[in-house]
Parts: sequence; structure tokens; C-alpha cells
Amino acid sequence: MIPLAGKHAVVVGATGTIGAHIAQAFAAQGAVVSLLGRTALQARAKLEPQLTPYTASHGQNSPSDTPTSHRFIRLDVADRASIKHVFGPRASQQHAEAVGPLDVLVNCAGISQTTLLKRTPDEELASILDTNLLSTMLVCKHASVRPNGEDANPPRVQCSSTRVVRVLMKKAGCIINVSSLMATKSGLGVTAYSASKAGVVAFTRALCREMAARSIRVNALLPGWVQSSMWDLNDASLLDLKPELQQAYLKDTPLNRVAHPAEVADAAVFLASNGFANNCVLNLDGGLSAA
Repeated sequence: MIPLAGKHAVVVGATGTIGAHIAQAFAAQGAVVSLLGRTALQARAKLEPQLTPYTASHGQNSPSDTPTSHRFIRLDVADRASIKHVFGPRASQQHAEAVGPLDVLVNCAGISQTTLLKRTPDEELASILDTNLLSTMLVCKHASVRPNGEDANPPRVQCSSTRVVRVLMKKAGCIINVSSLMATKSGLGVTAYSASKAGVVAFTRALCREMAARSIRVNALLPGWVQSSMWDLNDASLLDLKPELQQAYLKDTPLNRVAHPAEVADAAVFLASNGFANNCVLNLDGGLSAA
């Protein structure tokens, strides 16, 4: 297993239920965590006390470019300029809130869908695909490559087009893209959501091949239903479906319960710390996919 103590883990979507627990889990393993999200700065007062403090002893063998404390950085994944602002090749020189070199990247930002395709506005369909799929692709792109000439002796990856790119993510790092069980087991009212999450799985498999030259592992995590505001159906648009939805999913789940977000976080830690975990598509659904 790869020790996570002293590693720099970046969690995109860290203000959500799953993302926050993943950040907590990495911090508990001794990693220094950058928590990114649209409301990260506002959520700091609530989330920071939940993180195991990062101490110098955790990172005694860490490179000098590793952050010395947990950080909260605003990132709106729906805004392409925001992604470049935080992950771009010159961001660390121009912006104090830039991520910088990293060991682990977790893409956990996303939005849901609650309407049938015929009732979903075109703009909402585009927003779901942009937020869930395209933003994952763009974050991975800008976190893992630099344009030519950025470093004196950068590591190189030769692409089929003969274009040489510069890898920003540290060698032997790990990317974890949080997809969903809906990528493979769909239902009513999730057409765009399912398509976006299935795209994340396909993207993960393809990216695994591209990152092989740097020994950067790329995995996907597919949670089923998780104890959260979405499961509790606190969203007003879902209140009328609450009894039917919950009972139907619990009936089809062999464990007859939903996951606690900490259990999803444990799976993320496994994917990051197991050095042979690569191109994994890890279902964490309590057996729901067997139904």
C-alpha cells in the first residue's frame, strides 16, 4: 500500500456530502488536502474543524512544493475559466489560490436530474453534461499537462499526434473520478445524468492509457444511494416521490440500506493507496447492481 501521509490530495466538489467525507478521510491518513468547490470559502468554517490537522511530521519527507496546511479554494467547475484559473500551467505563479503540484486528484463535483427527458429544458441537459462530464475532463486535462517550454526538464509523454505534452501531476499519482451506479443501472428521470456518469467511466478508461507513461493511475468510483440530502429528498422537487423512491431502491438492495458517505470515502482511500489499483471501476452500491 502507498502511504498517504505527506501527500497532497485535491478534492474537487469538496463541499458536497461525499466530497467532504473524502477530504476528511485523506486528512485522517495524514495527507494535506486542498478542498475545492464553488462555496469552498463559505464552507470553511464548517468543514475545517472536521479535518485532522496536518502537521509537519506527516510530511517530513514531502517535497518543498507540498502545501503546509489544508486549503480551501474556490472553483466553479461550470466555468471553464475558473478551472484554468486554478489548475492552469501559470496559475501557481499568478494566483495565490492555485492548486500547484499534486499527488491525488478526486473529481467529485456534480449535479443531479429529476425530470423525464421530454420535460427537461435543453439548457439543463447541457448543464448536466458540462458539470458532470466535461468539467471532469477539463480538470484532469489542466491538472496533468503543461504546454511546451513551461519547465526546463519536464517529464514528457509522446502522443499519437507526435505532440509532446508536459505532465504536471506527480509521478505515481492517482486520479479518482466519482461516477455513479446510474452509469450502468439507470432509471426514470435520469437520462442526462446517466449519460454523463457513463461518460465519466469511459473517459476514465481512456485516460488510464494516456497516463501510463508517468505511472499515474486512473480509477472510477461508482456509489449507489448514499445517506445525504438527496437520499432524504430534501429537494422540494422530489418530495412527492419520497416514499416510492426510497422503498423501491431499498427493496432492490441486498444489504437493505444505503451507504454512509464515510464508506464511499474509505473506497476512495483504497483506490489512492493501492499501488496496483488502475483502471478500476469500483461499484459501491450494497449489491443494488445485482438486482
